[in-house]
Amino acid sequence: MRLVPFDHAELRPGEPLPVPLHDGTGRLLAAAGAVLRDGEQFALLAGRALYTDPRAASEWKRRIAAAMDAKLRQNALLKDVVAARPDAVAGARSLDTLPLALAWDEAVTELHGLLRAAAQSPGADWPRRLLAHGRQARALLARRADASLYLLVHRAGELAAQHCAHHAMLAMAVCELAAPLFGWPDEAVSGLTCAALAMNVAVPHLHDQLAANDREPGAAMLAQLATHAEDGAALLGRLGLDDRLALAIVAAHHQVPAAGQALADLPCARQMAALLARVDLLCTAITRSARHDPAAPAQAMREVCLGAAGAPDEIGSALLRAVGVFPPGSFVELAGGEIGVVVARGRRANLPYVATLIGAGGMPLGVPALRDTTERRYAVKTAVAAARVRIRPPHERLIAMR
Repeated sequence: MRLVPFDHAELRPGEPLPVPLHDGTGRLLAAAGAVLRDGEQFALLAGRALYTDPRAASEWKRRIAAAMDAKLRQNALLKDVVAARPDAVAGARSLDTLPLALAWDEAVTELHGLLRAAAQSPGADWPRRLLAHGRQARALLARRADASLYLLVHRAGELAAQHCAHHAMLAMAVCELAAPLFGWPDEAVSGLTCAALAMNVAVPHLHDQLAANDREPGAAMLAQLATHAEDGAALLGRLGLDDRLALAIVAAHHQVPAAGQALADLPCARQMAALLARVDLLCTAITRSARHDPAAPAQAMREVCLGAAGAPDEIGSALLRAVGVFPPGSFVELAGGEIGVVVARGRRANLPYVATLIGAGGMPLGVPALRDTTERRYAVKTAVAAARVRIRPPHERLIAMR
């Protein structure tokens, strides 16, 4: 595992850690989001050399730069600009006031804090905060669905930090977009999105640890993972979450319906749990961890949505219609040899809108161009692995193109 030094000045008692911390051997000392409340624990970390994942460090620097930029826009004093840090709790201000990319970053950060607090010091209002956060995230997705998918999918392929929260947020977004295709009432969909956000509430520390560590999980970890669905539902019940549908979905989100069983024959909770189980697999496939590189989203869509005969079942068909064969945020090569990134879904699942990044000759383009893949000359030729695209897309410019 490649690591970079971590600046001790970024350690703040009482605040969530912005990145996972390792020692010089690569052993995980503290996961991202852990709160150093104990003075002895803080001193122990402050007194040794610390290292972190380079992607997590880069993301933290980007968020600090965004926080400083926000202060500059407010005409803050220079000392306040220099001291700016990303909000630990996004709920302190409305996500609607933020640029979309920063809004999703803050939403993930708040969810990360909620999930990690659930088993430690959640407070009596924890269920209310989770539900309020779910409503805010759904509203953010509705505001700009394609751009939101782009940001969440693309970020999944490059981040290991805040793994459990980002995974849950991406799952929530995909479930929210697919749910209308099943005809479920909106109040039931609220239960589904709540379940997506909280499905791994019993093991957030473990999920973060597994994502940041390239070692295979041991027997104790595997035992925790085996029961985390039921354990999560039980924990949510003890915390006071009274949404019975959400609790049932969390408890069943690893139960796969029997082969050939129609969804209509299942109760609503089991139908929704079956969708969440499939979305969970999709999100895992396209998310980077220390143990595996992310799959190209188009490849993951095929593996998750298509059966052995190459045809989608009811859930697979809904997912393809909801997010597309080539979801926003995925890289593709076009018929003419250009390489670009999908910025929006199209009229059909396999006909997205693509912003070109690399010309047919292999040179980066100074100005991206929007391609409508319904035109034969711009048809999608194949999916492209993110590792093949060695330039950083200008996200804000790209999501504004469509």
